[in-house]
Parts: sequence; C-alpha cells; structure tokens
Amino acid sequence: MKQFFKYMFASTLGTILGFVLIFILSGMILAGIIGSAVMMAGKSGKDVKVTENSILVVDISERLVERKTRSPFEGIEIEGFDDNRGIALREFMAAIEAAQSDERIKGIYLKGAMFNGSLTAMEEVRSALISFKESGKFVIAYNEIYSQSAYYVASSASEAYIFQEGMLELFGLRSEIAFFKNAMDKLGIEATIIKGPNNVYKSAIEPFSREDMSPENEQQIQRLIDVLWEGMSARISESRNIELADLNASMNELKIRKSEDAVELGLFDGAIYYDQLLENFRSKLEIEADADIQSVEMKDYVKVYDKKDKSDEDKSWELKDEIAIIYAIGGIGSGEGDDESIGSETLAKAIREARLDEDVKAIVMRVSSPGGSALASDVIWREAKLAAEAKPFVVSFGDVAASGGYYISTHANRIFSGANTITGSIGVFGLMPDMRGLITDKMGITFDGVKTHDHADFGSLQRGFDEIEMEMLNEFVTDTYNEFVGRVAEGRNMSIEDVDSLARGRVWIGSDAVANGLVDEIGSLNDAISYAASMAEINNYDIIELPKQKDPWESFMKEFSGGAKAKVGQWVFGDEYEWIQKAEQVKTMKGIQARMPYEIKIQ
Repeated sequence: MKQFFKYMFASTLGTILGFVLIFILSGMILAGIIGSAVMMAGKSGKDVKVTENSILVVDISERLVERKTRSPFEGIEIEGFDDNRGIALREFMAAIEAAQSDERIKGIYLKGAMFNGSLTAMEEVRSALISFKESGKFVIAYNEIYSQSAYYVASSASEAYIFQEGMLELFGLRSEIAFFKNAMDKLGIEATIIKGPNNVYKSAIEPFSREDMSPENEQQIQRLIDVLWEGMSARISESRNIELADLNASMNELKIRKSEDAVELGLFDGAIYYDQLLENFRSKLEIEADADIQSVEMKDYVKVYDKKDKSDEDKSWELKDEIAIIYAIGGIGSGEGDDESIGSETLAKAIREARLDEDVKAIVMRVSSPGGSALASDVIWREAKLAAEAKPFVVSFGDVAASGGYYISTHANRIFSGANTITGSIGVFGLMPDMRGLITDKMGITFDGVKTHDHADFGSLQRGFDEIEMEMLNEFVTDTYNEFVGRVAEGRNMSIEDVDSLARGRVWIGSDAVANGLVDEIGSLNDAISYAASMAEINNYDIIELPKQKDPWESFMKEFSGGAKAKVGQWVFGDEYEWIQKAEQVKTMKGIQARMPYEIKIQ
C-alpha cells in the first residue's frame, strides 16, 4: 500500500510539475515572441524600397480579403509566424492604380496557381490588370500550373506563358452539394423543416431532407454557373483572341493535355522555362543579360502606398468631410460580431454612429454575407433605413449578399453589385432536429420529467411538435417571409406581387439581379464610394472604416489559443474539415433563418 501511495504521489507530483513547466515554457515562448517584436520594431520602421526600373510581383495565390484584421506585429516579420491575414481588396486595387503612374514600376509579373479570393474580387483584379496594361506597361503571367481561376485572371495579361512541362486545368464549372439525409436516417435523426409560403427555391435545408437536388434548386444553380461561364469564357475569348466555339470544343473533347496544346489553341503565348522568362523581363527593362532584375512584392508595395496615403491624410488634416465604409462580412447573428461574422449589436451601432456623426457626409455599406438570423437582420435593417433617411447611404455587394445580406440592404439609396455576386435568396426557413432516434433508440438514453403547461417542453430535442405547435411555427415563418417581401417592395419601390415572383428563396447572379430590379447597377466598392461622394456633393474627403476593429493584442491572444482547434482539424480531416465547420454552423443557428444555402468557388 505504501508503494501504491508512493507511486501515486510521485505520478501526481510529476503531472503537476509537468503542467507548471509547460505553463512556464508557454509564457517564455510568448515572451520571446513579444521580445522579438519589440527588438524588431526598429527594423520594421524601415521603408520598403522601390528602386527604379522595377517589376511589381503580384502573387494571386495570396489571400485577398474584404477587410484585413489588425495585428500586434504590424509590419514586423517573425520567422515561423506566417501572416495569413491577407491583403485587403480595397488596398490591393489602390496599389495597382498607384503602380500605373509610378515611374519606378515598369510592369507586373503575375504568378500563382490559384486565385485566392472571392468571385467578385477575381473580376475586380482582372479589370485592374487590364487597366494597368492599357496604361502602356506590361503584364506578364507565368506559372507551372494554372487552375481555372488562375488562368482566368492570367488571360488578361499582355503576355501569358506556361512552364515547358506545365499543366492547365481547364475543364469547366461544376457545383456539388453534400446531402446528409441517409446519414441522418442511419443515426435516427429526423429534421422538422418549415419554409416560407411557396419558398420552393429556398434550398438551404435540402441536404437534411433530400438525397439529391430539387428541380427548382437544380434550375437556379445551373443558371448561376451558366452565367458565370458565359462571362468568363467571353472575356477569355476577347483577351486571347480565341473563338468561343473552339474554346468550348477543346474543353469538351479534352484537347488540352499538354502545355503545347494550350499554346497551339492560343491560350498562351508560349511554353517556356523560368530562365527564358527572366530573359524576357531583362529585354523589357532594357538591362544587360546578367543584370539583376529589381522587383517588389505586392504585399510590400501595398504598405508603401498605404504609408503614402496616410501621409497625405496628415497634410490634409483640416478636411472634415468623411465617408464611412461599414463592413458587413460573414453570417448574421444576434449580439456582438467580429471580423468574420456580423453581430446585430455591433453592426447596428456602427451604422448609428455614422448616421449621427456630423463629419460623416455619406455612408457606404460593403456587404459580403449569406445571411443568417432573420431577427438580427431586422435589427440591422432598421438602422440602415434610418441612415438612408438621414444622409446618402449606398450599398456595395461583395461576393455574396443574399437572404439576410440582401435584407439589410433593401433601403439603400443605391445598390452596386459585382457581375458575379450571388444575391437575392429572399426567403426564410426553420430547421429543428428530432434526436429521439439517436439518443433513445440507438444510445438507450431515456428522459422523463414534469411540467406545468402543455407546451413547457416546446423545442426539446427529445420529442417532435404537435399540431398546435406546428401551426404556430408555420405562422412565424410565414409572417417573417411576408415581412421580408414587404421590406424589399418598400425599399426597391416594387409591388408585393413583383417581389414575390422574384423571391421564394431564389438566388440570382449580379447581372440578372440588375435586370430584374433587385440591384441598381454593376460596380465595384470604389464605384459605390464615388457615387456616395457625388450624392453628398463632396470632392475632398477622408475614408473611415467601421465597425472599429478590436485591439490587435486581444485578437492575437484569441487566435493563439483558439487557432489550434482549426489547425488540428485541418491536419486530421484535410479538405473534409470544411464540412465539419458547416455542421458546426448548423448547430449554432437560432430562430428563423434568412440564409443562403451554399457557397460558390471557382478552383
């Protein structure tokens, strides 16, 4: 017995000491990071040097985001810590525009196997590269492997090359949806689903109720990818001077099997090696064959431009006119939000602050959201409506502005959308799981209890819904849908009947949304800002961004502790981790939802 206690206490003491040691080491590591940051702060103050006769290197595989999160290590490079916060789209576009008139920048080297951004960002970047090319400077694209998204952007270049033994993945667009009905049946889980009246296109709940796509969902998704490809192929055809029929035939017949095939079709100007690319650059720059090629990375050039921009702001401190850009990014829920989700409390407060601020002459709300809670959307909508009554209020749609994302935008003075923005989805649904089959039948766990009223256990996962409860739920959903349609009709100056014909949960691509009146015009965030400025009749103004971002150290500590979960999940499940994250999102849904059913990405 003494031996037992001896080993037990020794083991316990060892465990405690181990935890203490880990705690101390973690503190030392964190202190080391902070110390390195402090020591390198002086170095970070150095300007990124852009030399004469330089090439701007644009890697489209680097993340492009709507709004970049703040970092406590801003401008500091620490080995082993990757800055995956990406580049803000607005800063990226401004940098490309600045490079056009920057005499030090002679051209762009475009690289990257896949475009790492939204559909809207992809179009804006491609347009910016064309403008850069039309300014008289060169854009040369080169890579070993091109995905469809990368090639689409690269096709805008003045010269496009592929590695001698490279590969082009050009097969066309497709959309796939995972359905969980059979898995739920095996687990004994049933889903009680309620949709708005005649919401036949509201397909967010189909994965839980069907084994395949409904005819209505198939119709709307087919339309989306058809319009996407029509636009992409037309622009490729124009840029590369290729007949559309030849392009589509080569894809259907799988004729592009080698780099030489792509060159022969006209998709590339040549299949070359990297040293030959360098020779081309030296020729363009008119330098000796063995001379070094001066270049600057886009992520660094953005900082140079950003610093110059802030310097200009300092000189014009006397200007008080401001335009507020309010970012509405992510799913919509109640309470506080963050850089990747919309909280009704946070966003409503930001809109209210901009409305009441006398220095803010106009508001632009950038929406990139598939929707979410109908209740939270209504809270935000009210503040947006009040803002539009007080001063110019313009909305710019990003990659997606659907369902709740469209709801909060209805009363804007004008709505700008990308040609490939996914919008509409005017509809609502409710999803309630019945877990009795899993918990009781499969796991053998039973529940019993007492209650004071007939419906005191309403919403319990251990029973379904009776007739009067289903009647109430249907009434909730119907009222929410009718209110949604009414908001759109009022904001867009349309009849209830016309809105209902466009609604019923159907999603629309940006170009179609302009045609049917849900959107005013195709345009970028910059177009929306310019329009807001013209409405406010101001020429000189500063830009402020809302909601105000959290303290970078607070965000860093949250990522430092919580990021491990995502890292481990990605390591264990690989690409399938995305589906686990979506399941987590379903678990967090509360109340009636105004949410788009899916995401569309071009690989």
